[in-house]
Amino acid sequence: MATNSRAPDQRPDRRGGVLTRTLQTFMEALPATTASDVLRGLDETVAPNAEYRCMNPTCEQMCSWPSGYAAGRPTRFCSRRCRQIFDRIKARLEWEVDAIQSFAIDPSLTRKERDVLLRAVSQRRWALIRYPSSVGSEESVS
Repeated sequence: MATNSRAPDQRPDRRGGVLTRTLQTFMEALPATTASDVLRGLDETVAPNAEYRCMNPTCEQMCSWPSGYAAGRPTRFCSRRCRQIFDRIKARLEWEVDAIQSFAIDPSLTRKERDVLLRAVSQRRWALIRYPSSVGSEESVS
């Protein structure tokens, strides 16, 4: 069993005199890591949290890692509705970036007008950071 399975993800912490450490630091301390070392390390190091916030940046709900050996795919969204909202907002922001950029190259624009458009593109790209592409494709976790 991990020394502190509820510790914040990837943050070593001293609790009760026992120093918890990450799998990375455990493995880096070994000269030549084997599969059995990794298996032992999984029991002796801090595990990632079993719950994280829904991937929809506007949602505060939690999603849990499935329990049991054959519990199914881990959820990234708390509900189907949240996933749909995520997909719609991401698609809209991507469309707006493309649309605004196409107008920003208009040679008849003044510098000030072009700057306004480019700032709008930057703001939408900044928002898109919260909507990663790998979430929408539901890449395999196994």
